[in-house]
Amino acid sequence: MVATATVVALVCTIAVSTELLSSRPREVIAVVAGSIDPAPTTIGIADSDVYGMTQADVDKTMDAIRATNVRAVRLLIPWAGVEATQGQLDWSTVDKTVNSAAARQLAVVGVVNSSPLWAVAPGGQYLSGRPASPDTYGDFVAKVASRYRGKIGALEIWNEPNGIQFYTPAPDPAGYVDLLKASYAKIKAVDPSIVVLGGSLGAIADTGAATISPANFLTQMYAAGAKGYFDALAFHPYHYTTKFGDGGQYDGEPLQQLMAMRNTMVANGDGDRKIWSTEYGEPSSLGGDAQQNAFITDMLTKWRELPYTGPMFIYTTRDGQSGGFNAIDTFGLLRTDWTPKPALQTVQSAASGGLATSAEFQRFSTVTDPNLGTPLSPVYKVNAQNWAQIRTAAVVYETASGFVTSPLPVAQKAGLYGTMPVTPFANGYQDFDMYDGVRVWYSPATGAHSARKVIFDAWTPALGLAITDMTGSGLGNQCEFENGTISWSPLGGARVTFKNGQTPTTTPPTTTPPTTTPPITTPPTTTQPTTTPPTTTPGGPTDPGQPGAQNPVTAVLAFLLSIIGGLGGAVPH
Repeated sequence: MVATATVVALVCTIAVSTELLSSRPREVIAVVAGSIDPAPTTIGIADSDVYGMTQADVDKTMDAIRATNVRAVRLLIPWAGVEATQGQLDWSTVDKTVNSAAARQLAVVGVVNSSPLWAVAPGGQYLSGRPASPDTYGDFVAKVASRYRGKIGALEIWNEPNGIQFYTPAPDPAGYVDLLKASYAKIKAVDPSIVVLGGSLGAIADTGAATISPANFLTQMYAAGAKGYFDALAFHPYHYTTKFGDGGQYDGEPLQQLMAMRNTMVANGDGDRKIWSTEYGEPSSLGGDAQQNAFITDMLTKWRELPYTGPMFIYTTRDGQSGGFNAIDTFGLLRTDWTPKPALQTVQSAASGGLATSAEFQRFSTVTDPNLGTPLSPVYKVNAQNWAQIRTAAVVYETASGFVTSPLPVAQKAGLYGTMPVTPFANGYQDFDMYDGVRVWYSPATGAHSARKVIFDAWTPALGLAITDMTGSGLGNQCEFENGTISWSPLGGARVTFKNGQTPTTTPPTTTPPTTTPPITTPPTTTQPTTTPPTTTPGGPTDPGQPGAQNPVTAVLAFLLSIIGGLGGAVPH
């Protein structure tokens, strides 16, 4: 019972520290009973609250989970709760949860974290401290795999090590990779079928030494030799104020972090590995049961539109205190009195195969040009009337007259928020509907550069493509091109000057236009949607769970381009 009380205290400590940094639950996991289908349509429930319950309450919780038709549950397996004293193992509390799940044919994903006091490295704190010996940690994980062999489908190595609330004295990608290396071979030696989940990364921002964004943490993991030591990556895309599917428009959203991680994995030769979401939820205390259901519906719908995602685990089964103001207490699909919330029916429908594929995804699925690459984002709203999808080589836009594509550098330069192309990309340039109009010129050699209407109205193909963005102010502007310059002033208007003494009547060498991502003009098969976009303000850069002003920047595309070799730049102004 002492060990049990210790780990229950751990869960409470986790909840409090999470509220401070990101207002999101940060629990630990357990193991999968049997195998887990790695498809993104696989739905599970993450429930760390059952750890420490009576056997009767554990069984009642597992019955409720099984009644939703889900086939997997994510459970807590705290090292500190099993081996509080070195060499003395007490499995009784974990046995209650794992065996109860297995008896109901629920596959178990197990999170193994929480260092016992005797195992904490210098500078670390009890429970959250990094293990002093990765090998000793790996030995314990192997014991978990052995004890629950045939009941465990996946083991998650630690929980959100990219934040100081779960990994002290500070997040350390290289140190975390040491845990992966110490665990992977030992798990596989016990049972090769167990999926080893690495990362378990929280959707947080870079904040000095306290937190590392998941994309940056993953990049450093690969630099430390993580490749080959995990079968899939785990990610927790919580955001309280922006739906997951709406996150393509805002800097630092979980969706943008997901795309960046995907490109990092591809760049490191791990394109065949999936990204699982082992925690996602929305507290009823913030927007009511209806908002909780809307966020979960969006996540379950949009997550499976991506070809590189794996199973989705919704947090959690039952509220700790329904009607309370503390977010951590209101994530349940059931209220404290076991009555269902609307989100329970949504999860049950998704787990039973009854959740409809979105109409917009069906329309975009008809755009199959391989030159556009594969989807990086789900289909998302650009504005009230238009939809778009980011792919690995281009952004596909749906307009009233058909589908139009933009090379990634062009879309990044123009900006995606509320901006739509008004022409196809052809002859090295494309026009967008920003303010008084903006044109973006692009080739792999010149990069993407933009100018306003006062400049591009005077442009001719003889000038070649832009090699700088338009600069200046209301008193005058100019833009440099391959073969000359266009200057503009309020009094003198536009003036074209060619290089090497050439005049506008001289035809300098022309630039061969790039052939990247030819436009698609196939009309959409469905009338353009008119749904009003959400008015919720996205969270600030250091707290994804709290409202705050945020510019509609497109940093994610710049990051993606840096990985796949594209050239980006600032949004034109």
